[in-house]
Amino acid sequence: MIIHSYGNPKDPAIVMFHPMLLPGKQLVEHMGKKIPGDYFLVAPDQAGHGDDPDMFFSPKKDAEEMSRFLKEKGINEIELLYAASMGSITSMEFLKLDGFHIKHIHLDGTPLAKITGIQSVLSPLLYKMALRKTKKDPTYLTKTLEPIYGSELGNTMSKQMSMLSRKCLSQIMAGCNAGCAAVLKEEKCQNMIFEWGEKEFDLIKGKPLAEKMYPWARIIVRKGSDHCEFLGKQPEAYAQEIAKELVD
Repeated sequence: MIIHSYGNPKDPAIVMFHPMLLPGKQLVEHMGKKIPGDYFLVAPDQAGHGDDPDMFFSPKKDAEEMSRFLKEKGINEIELLYAASMGSITSMEFLKLDGFHIKHIHLDGTPLAKITGIQSVLSPLLYKMALRKTKKDPTYLTKTLEPIYGSELGNTMSKQMSMLSRKCLSQIMAGCNAGCAAVLKEEKCQNMIFEWGEKEFDLIKGKPLAEKMYPWARIIVRKGSDHCEFLGKQPEAYAQEIAKELVD
């Protein structure tokens, strides 16, 4: 994992774990820097993404690396832990670690529940097929992703898929399908938000599981939206919502 940081380490810290196919640097440019105010933004490129082209994917290992980075910077107060999709798995591992006071948590499109049945078989197969095709044509997924995430992100994400290794993709799929729900203490995660799009698959099992395991958390369901679509299409509005959360 390659960790990027932006701003003054003395400012309040925002830690951002990116979704699959959108490296940390792109997430910061797309949405992070649009959050009004002075913050120290920390955003890694996780395995197979951005400047970390082909390393073994381990959410636990990545969470521990982030912990070491922050402690080396003398940071134990985190204003916001933000993550989307794949990054939420690493965030849940990070939340298990001691030594940090996290004021706000916002997790978007979290694969919280374990995927079972035919979906657990079909999902890896579809992604492997997409990987083979983007290896031949890096723009292959652009038309599929563009209606959800816009043309710029759709193109970026398609090219990123073409750069993933087969092993890395398999590890990501295994992590997503396994679910990432973890037992957390309420006092450690009081200001916690789970967000899903109304159309996404993870909402079906994720929402009731979140209500059961984290009854103190607020849940947002974006009407008419697919997986992380609001983040993709409306980063300015998304950043403004995040800003309001930070002052609540």
